[in-house]
Amino acid sequence: MDRQHEAAINAVERTISASQALRTNLRSGEVIGRKMIKRLEGGVPISAAVSAAGADASDLRQTTNDLLDAFEHSRHEMRLAFISPALDEGMSIGEIGRTLGVSRQLAARLAKEARGPH
Repeated sequence: MDRQHEAAINAVERTISASQALRTNLRSGEVIGRKMIKRLEGGVPISAAVSAAGADASDLRQTTNDLLDAFEHSRHEMRLAFISPALDEGMSIGEIGRTLGVSRQLAARLAKEARGPH
């Protein structure tokens, strides 16, 4: 297996890991949200609903933001790992965009970034 294939595989694996971490966090947020609903239905004031559900709103928000950022970064790196090999295989920017599910303009920006400064 060549270096480009290994890099692509590693990038996909990092994206899967980031996706799993984000999904776990989102599920936790759903559980907290359901607890908040129960507390609100039980008459807890809105101002106390988050803490009554056993959560720290700022921690929940920051963790979610951090995981979203990590996922977006890994997804970006994964796309970059596919661009150069795709160009080397003769794909056009338009074909790459369609394959990755992004606009031709984004594919062009990614291609420029992947190729680096010349």
